[in-house]
Amino acid sequence: MRVAGVACRPGHPQLLAVFPDGRCVVGLPGNPFAALGACVTLVEPLVGALAGRLVKPAVTVELRGAVVAHPRDTRLVPVVLSGSTAAPVGHDRPGTLWGAALADALAVVPPGWSGSPVEVLHLSG
Repeated sequence: MRVAGVACRPGHPQLLAVFPDGRCVVGLPGNPFAALGACVTLVEPLVGALAGRLVKPAVTVELRGAVVAHPRDTRLVPVVLSGSTAAPVGHDRPGTLWGAALADALAVVPPGWSGSPVEVLHLSG
């Protein structure tokens, strides 16, 4: 077992196991937005590494709008990008994909975030 849980909302629980022969097994959460979060943070980087793709450089933006950080877990917040800023689109409950459908990216909001720039994970391209 390589990953047996993450401190990320939405996006947990998730797991990654690698068999001795190199085959990988990924377990995703049952809620749609949580599963998308797990795909963006675990599955996409895993498949990219297995395919030999280079890691994309991190993109950092100013997050504008009302976002409340979780005290212990990283939050993935659907946002619309405009230059070097991002605005939350709302609709970020784990059981819905509405916010993700409206978003360009997911803002990675660390625990206890207090307004500093955040990284974003693009949802396309």
